Amino acid sequence: MKKIFYILSVFLVMTSCNDALDIVQDGEINDEMTAFQSVNDMKLFLNGNVYPAIDPLSEISFTSIFTDEVGFGPAGVSTTDIQTHRWVLNSTTGDVAGIWVSNYNIINKVNILLEGSKLINYDNLNDEEKLLYTAIVVHARAIRAYAYITLESYFSTDMKDPNALGVMLSTEPANILETKLPRVKNSEVFALIESDLQYALTNFSATSVSAGGNFLLGQHYLQKPAIHAIAARYYNYRGDNTNAKVNATTAITTSGLTLQPASAGTGYLTMWQDITRGEILWSLSRPNSAVGAWSNIAGLFTTNSTDIDGSVNFDMSRRLYALINDQLPGEDIRRDAFVDGSSRIDEDFYPNSANPREDDVIVINKYPGKTPANVAATTQLRNDIKMFRLSEMYFILAEVAVREGDLATAATRIRTIRGNRSKGGLAATITYTSPQQAYADILLERRRELCYEGHRYLDLKRMGVAAGAGIDRDKYDDDNQTLPLTLPASDYRFRSLPIPLDEINANPNVQQNPGYN
Repeated sequence: MKKIFYILSVFLVMTSCNDALDIVQDGEINDEMTAFQSVNDMKLFLNGNVYPAIDPLSEISFTSIFTDEVGFGPAGVSTTDIQTHRWVLNSTTGDVAGIWVSNYNIINKVNILLEGSKLINYDNLNDEEKLLYTAIVVHARAIRAYAYITLESYFSTDMKDPNALGVMLSTEPANILETKLPRVKNSEVFALIESDLQYALTNFSATSVSAGGNFLLGQHYLQKPAIHAIAARYYNYRGDNTNAKVNATTAITTSGLTLQPASAGTGYLTMWQDITRGEILWSLSRPNSAVGAWSNIAGLFTTNSTDIDGSVNFDMSRRLYALINDQLPGEDIRRDAFVDGSSRIDEDFYPNSANPREDDVIVINKYPGKTPANVAATTQLRNDIKMFRLSEMYFILAEVAVREGDLATAATRIRTIRGNRSKGGLAATITYTSPQQAYADILLERRRELCYEGHRYLDLKRMGVAAGAGIDRDKYDDDNQTLPLTLPASDYRFRSLPIPLDEINANPNVQQNPGYN
């Protein structure tokens, strides 16, 4: 059988392919015949290669910096991040390349696993092995669907048009020296996504694929409600109201989870500290020594720790802070969860001091690090990455309701979120009189609830024009107070992200997106 070299990503720049061929990570394979001889080999590859490959830090970083979630902190930021914050977006933007490479890395590893599974004779397996075999394929295909949904959402020119240009479609392990795929129509990518999701939902069972080790909470592996959540996000992005509603509703009703009410104590807070599950449908275990996966997610915003002395690179944007704090000051649990208590927030600092940008520091604490009671105190910047939460399902149902003309239901869904985030357990009655007003309010509440989780850019891309909304900053979010503070969602930079230059240079079959040539 032909030997294929599997590396971090086959879609990196070809000029560095000789170096890339020398890279072999722990658990990687050079020969399918050697690597996949049993179902246990499949399980090892799923846990040692596929799950650890899922890492949305580029999406979170890009979204936070490009939109209106962060301002420059006192410790300083890189030139690259300054350009992204000032909306300089092109084919060399690092986080954009990271989104592309990371998700094709996931896809390639899934393809390796699925190809390797063909070498195992299913009919010769015992009943227990057959269940495990199918379960592994379920997880792999659901993860591949997630990666393609992410790529489509950022790089397709119009995800609601089946005939619009999508991304590259890869269903086989890639050879760095030979694989040069073109972009295809959305409909071709959609067919694979839907096939993968349907297989996963139809064949899902409670069979454990766990590697053991530090997977302490059930949400660290995909469960069926989480796969419904993936499907709900996908169909919502496509504008498919029926399937978005069915899957979001199923994710809520079958999860056994509820929105965490602020009045009930610290459940919402401990969810972010990785002490309790709360309303998490799926999260990535970080750190997890069982699979060698490590991500310093708080390191996107700060250097040492999530407090005023942690050398803060980015702090919370002033407008976002105002939105979280504006209902009844001190009454929104998200103020406690997302802002560290050591922050300097006072009218003496903002906007009245000589240097408000540096004197007023709103320290982001959504990822506060794992507590000593949970794991070692050395993991100050590491938290599980929350991939899907129950609140997103409520937002999807609200968005669908607006598209269907049911403004009252949309208002009810948003009021449910606000009521659960209020320490008093109450939220004012909401009445929408137009779709534009409803979309604007959904965007506002998503901005509060889902900040620093990688949603804001795609939310503006999807609803910004209909809501009459765009990026909305305070002048002290940048050290240059003369810069524009708004960017409308109609701007070409919200139509799609640029295909990375390394891909263009390496693959002449790939077409660049409009506006970036």
